[in-house]
Amino acid sequence: MSHPRCGYVYKLAVPGARATHAVVLTEDLWNAQMRDSIVVPIYRLPGANQSSLLIRINGDLFANCTRVQSMDHGFIKSEFGACSPEPWLRTRIGVRRFIDIDRRIAKLPPVQPSAPRSGWFPQQNHVHFAVNPSIPAKDKLYGIISDDDWNSFPSAPNVAAVRLTSKTKPNRSRWEVPVSGGFVVAGDIYSLAMSDIEQKPPPATYPARLTNDESAAIAVKQKSSLSLS
Repeated sequence: MSHPRCGYVYKLAVPGARATHAVVLTEDLWNAQMRDSIVVPIYRLPGANQSSLLIRINGDLFANCTRVQSMDHGFIKSEFGACSPEPWLRTRIGVRRFIDIDRRIAKLPPVQPSAPRSGWFPQQNHVHFAVNPSIPAKDKLYGIISDDDWNSFPSAPNVAAVRLTSKTKPNRSRWEVPVSGGFVVAGDIYSLAMSDIEQKPPPATYPARLTNDESAAIAVKQKSSLSLS
């Protein structure tokens, strides 16, 4: 096998990372053609309890759906085995909930957070400049896709986002969604640290948010390409 497989658990080798394993979400067509895959990182958490976003994979190994992200294949090492049916289902449900697939497809407004942090937080569908260690370049534009219940949570360290790019590429065209000023690739998700996000809106020459239609179109392709059906 020359690429990670959808629904399989792999050992990771990411310098300095706490995650020891990951389960691959992206469909195999993407995995075979691209250099990265969307994964849910798995942590060894003795004594932890399962929740809707923290899924027990095996023993004390838990998949954290709030950390869903693209990962270079160079960090994805030996195959640990196929994810068991129940945790595989729970993980996909958790990711589907975290990135608010169903509400975004229905073009519904984000749920108002019940107990938001007192200061600023990045809101769903808003666009911001941010830096990300996985992209060694200057600030890039990102659209926030995680739900506002999480984004506003006082101790939330990160949010999920998609990157806005001005270029289209033939090898990824089936996963691209046109948005104002460029494209979003549905097969890429970024986990952005709150501290790496520029709080002020981008200059007027850039889009300030994803429209409901754009976010819905991205969510439809994410639902398919990430096996979230």
